[in-house]
Amino acid sequence: MPLSSYSSADNELRHEVAAVGVDDYQPLKKPVNALAVVAQSERITVLARKTYNVLLSLAQDELRKGAEVEVHRAPLEEVVHLLRYDSNDIAVVKKHLRSMVKTTVEWQSPTTGEGSRWTVCGLLSQCELEKVRNQVWVSWAFAPALRHELLNPRVFARMNLAMVSQLTTHAAVFLYELACRYQNVARSPRQAWRWWHDPMTGRVPDPERLEKLDYSFFKRDVLKPAIAQVNANTDFTIELIEHKSGRFINEIQFNIKVKDQRLPGLQQAPEKADLESMRQAREMGITDARVEKIVDTYGSEALASALPELRRRVESTFPAPVRDPERYLMSLMPGHAQRAAANAVAREARKDPDSPESLEIQGRRRQAYETAWKERRLANIEADFRARQPDSQQQTIRDLLAAMEAQDLHPQIIKRFKKDGWSHPLVKGRFLAMYAEATIGAGWNVPTDEDLLAVAAHLGDAGVV
Repeated sequence: MPLSSYSSADNELRHEVAAVGVDDYQPLKKPVNALAVVAQSERITVLARKTYNVLLSLAQDELRKGAEVEVHRAPLEEVVHLLRYDSNDIAVVKKHLRSMVKTTVEWQSPTTGEGSRWTVCGLLSQCELEKVRNQVWVSWAFAPALRHELLNPRVFARMNLAMVSQLTTHAAVFLYELACRYQNVARSPRQAWRWWHDPMTGRVPDPERLEKLDYSFFKRDVLKPAIAQVNANTDFTIELIEHKSGRFINEIQFNIKVKDQRLPGLQQAPEKADLESMRQAREMGITDARVEKIVDTYGSEALASALPELRRRVESTFPAPVRDPERYLMSLMPGHAQRAAANAVAREARKDPDSPESLEIQGRRRQAYETAWKERRLANIEADFRARQPDSQQQTIRDLLAAMEAQDLHPQIIKRFKKDGWSHPLVKGRFLAMYAEATIGAGWNVPTDEDLLAVAAHLGDAGVV
């Protein structure tokens, strides 16, 4: 069917679909053979891999709704929205869409022998862009031999496009997809480290170059940055496991752990937005329904911290007015969700009295209480000295001056004591300490547990946590 023959009702329906968020779609079921694809004709970029995931998700969603078609269609703006592509240069997306027809790949699973054997073919068998009624539409089709397995996979990795959108390198996207596949067994397959190179980087195989590549460079430039990005932006913690043959690293695999805390895109029990956040968002043109979706994905704490930043940007016309507050808010959410997740981890850690975080807080708390107690103790000692009779004060001053001279203190302290008296800042602390030791004893500045409890009851955790 030519694109120009779409009905206006179909067009309006697509507009409605494009208006929903990335989290309104079911998780993508990516066949295992599509995880470790190896480019055969040209390099697979991170944007191309993300775009392919979006097209596959849209096609699977279409099939779930009962539309069995060979050629799939969607507005370009819907594809861009699901990519969460923030650049205004849509031409780049168009370029990658077209290139996927020319990009032939070898399909394989990270687990040797898993899944049926797929033929080498293009990522897409066709892809067209056409403008209809001032809107650009994309139509695409998968290779006929693979179409059924792509849309109805038997063995697959279930993944969240919202998380994929937060990753910025091909290696990070690959690792996230790998974690989705093997999360239930908590460990990826074990393969020679050179085997991982081409699927992770998206490069066309070059055996001669790969043979010369040192593992340390692959680890530094590809593995470590990708692992760090996945650990920071998804609901997985990935750890590299190295296996040696003699003195050299020969094979690697990855430990995979699912995090407990909320991170961007992590599906948990629905969380409600607070009324104040909904009011602020409404004032900037964001509907309550969208706010609930954002909270469900990122959490109410992240939203509450992001809204003031959004308001400051909306109220500023520099460098240009914000045309779409909701889109700008979505660009802020991953960073605020990361901070909210870190805060949640810290709060959980504090509940364990033996955790490093709790021990650190306990140390800071005790130090703060001791400092407050000593300040109060010195104030009471000073008040006690000032309450003495003048003759008694003068005798004490003479005695302590003689004691200071006998201790061979810095001449400047003695000079200030004689000239300006005991209350001079350079002298006061030492004077009161010597007075307290003479009248109370050597332990005058060591609080008991009861003393610290009294201070804690007064201060609480103010300035401590």
